Amino acid sequence: MVVTGGSIISLSNREIGDAMLTQQDMLSRHVLSLIELNIKGGYHNLIIDKIDSVTRHKQMLKNRMALIISMIDRQQAHSRQHNLSRDNARQLILQWIRQSGRDSHLRSFVADADLMVLAHPDPDLIGAYIGNFTDMKDQTLAETMAAVMGRAGPVIRVVNWLSPGGKKAKYLACVQYDPAWDWLVGTIVNIDEIEIEAGRQLEKIVETLGESFEEIRIESSGFAFLFDTDFNLLAITDTTIADGFKSAVNRRTGTPVFEEMVTASEETGGFLSYEADMFAKGEMVAYTSYFKPLGWYIGVTVPMSEIKQPAKAIASKQSLYIGLILCCAIIFTAWLVSKISRPLNILAGRVKDFSETDLTEKEEDDTYILTLLRHRDEVGRLARAFVTMKKELKDNIRRLLQTTAENERIEGELTIAKDIQLGILPKIFPPFPDRKEIDIFATLEPAKEVGGDLYDFYFVDDNRLCFTIGDVSGKGVPAALMMAITKTLIKMAAAKHGNPADLMIEVNEAIAGDNPQSMFVTLLVGILDLKTGEIAYANGGHNPPVHIRNGAPPVYVRAASGPVVGIMEEIPYKKLSLTLAPGEALFMYTDGVTEAQNPEQEFYSDTRLLEKIQAGASETSEDLIVSLRSDIKIFSRTAPQFDDIAMLMIRFEGAQ
Repeated sequence: MVVTGGSIISLSNREIGDAMLTQQDMLSRHVLSLIELNIKGGYHNLIIDKIDSVTRHKQMLKNRMALIISMIDRQQAHSRQHNLSRDNARQLILQWIRQSGRDSHLRSFVADADLMVLAHPDPDLIGAYIGNFTDMKDQTLAETMAAVMGRAGPVIRVVNWLSPGGKKAKYLACVQYDPAWDWLVGTIVNIDEIEIEAGRQLEKIVETLGESFEEIRIESSGFAFLFDTDFNLLAITDTTIADGFKSAVNRRTGTPVFEEMVTASEETGGFLSYEADMFAKGEMVAYTSYFKPLGWYIGVTVPMSEIKQPAKAIASKQSLYIGLILCCAIIFTAWLVSKISRPLNILAGRVKDFSETDLTEKEEDDTYILTLLRHRDEVGRLARAFVTMKKELKDNIRRLLQTTAENERIEGELTIAKDIQLGILPKIFPPFPDRKEIDIFATLEPAKEVGGDLYDFYFVDDNRLCFTIGDVSGKGVPAALMMAITKTLIKMAAAKHGNPADLMIEVNEAIAGDNPQSMFVTLLVGILDLKTGEIAYANGGHNPPVHIRNGAPPVYVRAASGPVVGIMEEIPYKKLSLTLAPGEALFMYTDGVTEAQNPEQEFYSDTRLLEKIQAGASETSEDLIVSLRSDIKIFSRTAPQFDDIAMLMIRFEGAQ
């Protein structure tokens, strides 16, 4: 309950805190939107007033231009009608231009085709070159002249014109070309007053915003602010912190807060988390937006602690409620434990005593446990389970003792059977110490206590050695019995037949004729002539032997006489032959060798066997077989032996 309660409080505190932060984000952005709407309204009125003023001045310029052009046209017509000279007519117009507009902010001028001023109310400008005066697009008046000459009407531009004091100021100019006298006629008016008036209105907007900011409340100590691109603080809710806020630096990064707010408005949607020395409440969050037409940044900032205060209050209440519930639960649990602990403790003591009880002896019934059986709660079920367990343990121990005794008897019998089985095989080496013509060694390792692999060798006369190796299907006792029968049958048949094929036929008929279990034997039987080294043999489905040759790699002898022995009657087997030169050998084995597996379930394989035989071809029969057995164990590592392993090797040393 403590863990659950703590998790609930922690999750609630975090979720509510995140929700409050999201809510504050929405509220702050609403405040920014309202302030921006207010600014847009004032800016809209400012633009409208500015447009109206410019439009009014344009109309005044056009009217004055129309008057001047009309006078020029009349003077040109008058000079033609009264034979007035062209120069006199032009001087009258220029004189009128010089005298008109001296006391007015609206003035006129005339310039020749080279843009040299011919007439202007300001005498200092007469004779001045105005071709390099530029407009707001940095286009000179000389460049504008080309456009004016191609038009019949006036062209209006905002140009940088010399004011009476000799300084350049912004003027609204209306110019028109008179092709008759090759004049550029213009009227100009200073529009700095329009900008001044716009500045006054902008200051009024800032003043109005400052008054509006005083009404804004964001939590208990949050505030709104306004600054421009030069980081001048234009308005703030709390004017007492204006100087400190303007110079505030983020303790985390060492960067001025205003600079980080500008970056946040461009990269993170305006959100900024920062800490500053002037704020004792630690982490602050700010939301900033940019009003591009005026280059203003509008923002609000509030302490993070105030945003998450409601979450902390809710977490405190939850802690109180959960604490009360936990106390009540502890009291109830203590009462419940005291009610059931006594019988459980007694039952635990009985279980402990039971672990030291000899279950093979009879004991009296436990009256207290029998009393607990009447309970219908967990204690009663536990008592019944204890009684049942005790009874079943006694029965299991009794059965285990009986099974153990039976297994020990069977194991002893299998040990005797193994000794008997291995006892019927030749196991003394060298078996014929006085016969130097041959070097014989053999080994057999059953997979279980007894197995079905067999090997044997004996002389049928002074110069002929009979040998055999076989593998009975299956494992264990049945295979061992079949192995003993097969060995006996072979020895009996060898006394009658000099041909291994006839011997194989007789053994097959004997096994297949009475074989209810359908067991079979892979069998290789051979007779070595010690005078010539010739081996007459028959292979009934057994693994191919390896011929170890002099001066050449060993090879598998894959010839077969017929199928496995015992599978069915009347199967013919053919005689095979192989001659060993002095020093050569024949290596025979069962499939437990090549099919031995390692933990990765890889087989020892025919290829590996042949490689190892080739590596030890010059060794004695015993050394080679011992080396192979060691290599098989290294290959198998921890993998269990699944099949019997038998190996037999005969090396012919030559007739003596």
